[in-house]
Amino acid sequence: MKQSRRFGYSLPSCWVLVSWLLLLPLAVSVGQPLNTNARQTFLDSLPTRPATFRWVTPAVLLSTGLALSPDYPNSHFDRFYVRSELQDKIHFRTQVDNYLQYGPMIGWAGLSLAGVKGRSQPLDRAGIALVAHGIMTVVVLGLKQVTHELRPDLSDSYSFPSGHTALAFTGAGLLDREFGGVSPWIPIGGYAMATSTGILRMTNDKHWISDVLVGAGIGLLSTEVAYQVYPWLKRKLVRRKSTMH
Repeated sequence: MKQSRRFGYSLPSCWVLVSWLLLLPLAVSVGQPLNTNARQTFLDSLPTRPATFRWVTPAVLLSTGLALSPDYPNSHFDRFYVRSELQDKIHFRTQVDNYLQYGPMIGWAGLSLAGVKGRSQPLDRAGIALVAHGIMTVVVLGLKQVTHELRPDLSDSYSFPSGHTALAFTGAGLLDREFGGVSPWIPIGGYAMATSTGILRMTNDKHWISDVLVGAGIGLLSTEVAYQVYPWLKRKLVRRKSTMH
């Protein structure tokens, strides 16, 4: 009985993970035009998102997550109600979220290594990713140490915010910013993996919905800040090297 239960959890988890990781290369092969002229026409036909949209989304996620944090008695607008509804209706546990959190970043790295042209040059792309993950890590770990929020399953007091979700959305944001113009399926795949990570963190009873929403907001915001900060850091580094020589 124990053996069948173990395979009952692991087999679907592996299937979900493999399916998502195969989505990105498939999206590139199907969505990317075969020649330069067709590719340019394809890119020109894509609707452009206003710059403010990239800042509004994380702001909405952060504010909604914070609004859901308090305990409102007899209210549907709090984390306790959402958690009870999830746990009453979903009765499974999986480890796939521990791997799926890396999915968007693996896609970003795979496309970069495959030579797919993105928004930035490869070296700058790596620098932006490093800055984005640095910002996200400092913010997430700092908040965990300050808030000491108890997890829903009572396993420890590092629930707020969700680090898995923040990492996944940082990768999804980078994937969108760099390769969203190659195929619209690439950011869709990245955000789907990141969203799945957040949902699984809640179904596994490791995080409240407020943790997940704030984690997603932090991930997206870290990416946007990195794209703004990196050019300044690059200029500083180049200037310092020139003065040393």
